[in-house]
Formats: sequence, structure tokens, C-alpha cells
Amino acid sequence: MAVFGHQQLAQAAETFTPPFITKHNQGGKGLGVRRFDSHQELAAAVKDFAPGGENESIDGIILLQEYVQPAEPFITRSEFIGGQFHYAVKVDVSGGSFELCPADACQVGQPGIAAAVCSVPEHDHTDDDAAAAAPQFQRREDITAQTPLITRLAALLQEHQIQLAGVEIIETADGRQVVYDINTNTNYNAAVEEGEREAGRLPATRAIAQFMAAQLQAAYQTAFA
Repeated sequence: MAVFGHQQLAQAAETFTPPFITKHNQGGKGLGVRRFDSHQELAAAVKDFAPGGENESIDGIILLQEYVQPAEPFITRSEFIGGQFHYAVKVDVSGGSFELCPADACQVGQPGIAAAVCSVPEHDHTDDDAAAAAPQFQRREDITAQTPLITRLAALLQEHQIQLAGVEIIETADGRQVVYDINTNTNYNAAVEEGEREAGRLPATRAIAQFMAAQLQAAYQTAFA
């Protein structure tokens, strides 16, 4: 739900069953996304969304969204180049953050911008040492271009003429597959890309370069035909 103005936020949230999250219109890697476990908690924080607050929206628009509990503490980011599936990446969210941008540049903090705030309940911390040793971003070998949801997403992107995208998916505790974000300014994780090179596969950065070169060549030929 889109809420226009922080004054309406608490009332609009009454239609949501906690927990739910807020996304103020700021843009960029999930910064400032917040989880609320009760309506009272949000009501007490409404001032943060007012002008001058740490979650002020640039245009007053704030999104309210269902909090989707993953079956396991990860989300999947599926990359498409030229409208075609390239690979899927498993992103560890056990640390409880909504900041899931894969690029190294996204790890640099921005002064004056609040970090994402959330908690992931029911997480078993007994394996934290092993989790800490594992990379946050890993390729999912089990997802291919023939995976049913991927074929549906490819058709959706084609219908809307979206050539480049990073589509984020949660496999939920209640058995759903929820597509909750389509990034059309996607970027890639350096460790995953290095793994692609080592495996003899075409990294996404190379694939996007080839795609853009073909687009430019076609435009040049059209312009000077």
C-alpha cells in the first residue's frame, strides 16, 4: 500500500496484520527499510517519517508491505540480461538486514542515511560460526532457465520490454514463492562473478557488455543505413 504523507501512516497500517515493513521513498539497497511487530510500535515511530526525520521520504510517499517470513534465512536474486535468464544468486539474510545489494560499492555507508532495521525471528544461532564462514552471496545451481517461475518471469519481462533486471524472490515459510522486487538497474557480486570465471562460465558483467555492444551496433547500423 502506498501512503501519501506520514500523518496517514499509522491509520493505513491498521489494515495490515503485524509484522509489516515500511519503505520510504529514498531508493538504494534497502536503506531505511524497517520492520514493525505491532501497530503501537509504528505509531510511536511516525515522527521518524516526518520532514527532517531519519526516514523522511523525498516526496512524502511511504510503502507499507507484508513482512514475508522466509522458510530458510535467504532470498534469491535472479539475474536477466537481454531478457534472458543468466543465473540466480542465494543471498543470506540470517543477519537480519534488508540491505541486499550484491555490489561491493553497496557496502559503503552513506552519511545521514539510516540503515535498514529489522529482526529475523526464530533463527537458530547454533550454526552462526558456520554461517559467518559462508559467503553472503552464492550461485544457486538448482535454478535454471527451465525453472517454472523463471520462465514466467522471463515472459513478464518480455511483455514489459525489460531487458536487464535482478528479480528478488522469497520462498516462504507457508509454502509460497513471492516475487517482491524487480530491479531494473541491477548489479553483480564480485565473488559470484569470480566463481563464474573459475567455472568456465560467462560472468554477468561480460554478458551485459556483449548485450550492450550488440545494442549499440544495431543502433549504429540503423542510424547510418
